Amino acid sequence: MQVCFDLMIPKACFGDSFPLQEELASFGGESYKQDPPRYMWKEEVKFKCQVIPDHILTYIPSEINVTEWNYLSLEGNELESWEKNINKQTPEESQLPLKQMLNELLPLLNEWVVIFELNCDQIDNVYKMNSSMLLEKVNTVLNWNNVPEGFIAWYKS
Repeated sequence: MQVCFDLMIPKACFGDSFPLQEELASFGGESYKQDPPRYMWKEEVKFKCQVIPDHILTYIPSEINVTEWNYLSLEGNELESWEKNINKQTPEESQLPLKQMLNELLPLLNEWVVIFELNCDQIDNVYKMNSSMLLEKVNTVLNWNNVPEGFIAWYKS
């Protein structure tokens, strides 16, 4: 299943103690910011910062003002690894860095949005949920025995 997995977080959250850190490019012994910026969690899960797509804005609830937020698109195959793990006979939780990152990161935030977009263009539902509900929802939609669903999950305390 092809899925675009994106995360929206207020820009004010980013800083030295925040679990997502900006990935710098090195050249000639110097470190430089990338354009567009990229962020990583423990060098295992990487995101590229993008402009919020217009079609996504139509799904964002009015309770959330995302004008000063980062829109981060997952790079790499962490979601595919999660999907394969869910669908094998004996899943191994320890090998799911994206799930571990979400489990660590989202409870630190007062508000967030996660976009799980089937075929990178299909949103079927919008849900308000906490981080544990989100992890369960992702487990459910990645399971091949269930009907695929694109969704946006959001939280505001």
